[in-house]
Amino acid sequence: MFARNPSRLLEAFALERNRYVYLIGGGGKTSLMFTLARVLGSAGCSVLTTTSTRIRYPGSGESDRVVVAPLDAGLIERLRVELVGRRHLTVAPSLLHEEQKLCGFASAELDALADTRVADYLLVEADGAAGRSLKTHLDHEPVLSDRADLVIVVIGVDCVGRPMSDRYVHRAELFRERLGRLPGSLITAEDIAAIVFHPEGYLKRVGRDSAVAVFLNKVGTPVTEGQARGVAEALKRRDQAHRVFAIGIGDARDAASIRGQLPNRPSEVQAWPEAQSDGPPGAA
Repeated sequence: MFARNPSRLLEAFALERNRYVYLIGGGGKTSLMFTLARVLGSAGCSVLTTTSTRIRYPGSGESDRVVVAPLDAGLIERLRVELVGRRHLTVAPSLLHEEQKLCGFASAELDALADTRVADYLLVEADGAAGRSLKTHLDHEPVLSDRADLVIVVIGVDCVGRPMSDRYVHRAELFRERLGRLPGSLITAEDIAAIVFHPEGYLKRVGRDSAVAVFLNKVGTPVTEGQARGVAEALKRRDQAHRVFAIGIGDARDAASIRGQLPNRPSEVQAWPEAQSDGPPGAA
């Protein structure tokens, strides 16, 4: 599937010009990162995936090879050699064996890795949400570089209409406190938009020169598509500074389901493209 029509997903996030990409927010970041890597690889590009925090070890088929080594000249040369015969490598400085998680590089190291241009793309997961669809960030989160070309905010729309609790929100008590909501409140599209643009919310550490896109994940039915449309409209109403240049919807695991719109363009381009249905999710 990825080889048949990779262009739509690449266009959704303007990846022809955004080569140094960070993913932040709720559950689905790792899946989206690996999906982007597969699509870019199918388009003939070389890709490194990594993290500035921690990520799970790639599963079967998610990465061509995992390279665990500190950043130095030897690593860069090894990556060059590995990428001669492969399109996608996952790289990390160390591995937590018991948890099977890869540890992250420091932001300065990631900038240095990007500067080597050893691969066409560098994709970085920069946040942790314990699998929840929404997240409330602490002061030091997310772990970003000011030099990122693009930051993709990932939000699971399955939380809409659900309790504002730890089942759906990472640090739910802090989430309610920031939005002035009571325990037992249900999550609305406006709540999601409010936390994204909150002074202590998702975008607080995003560099002024970094482009921002939002990906609304877990969309696969008419109900979830309706929820995604509601969240997209709420985001556009809140985005008075036109900070978000694109909003994508779909299933992070299925490249064919992902499509985007440009929220700050004239109304005639606002319709969501239809999801593709030319094969089963994840088919090559």
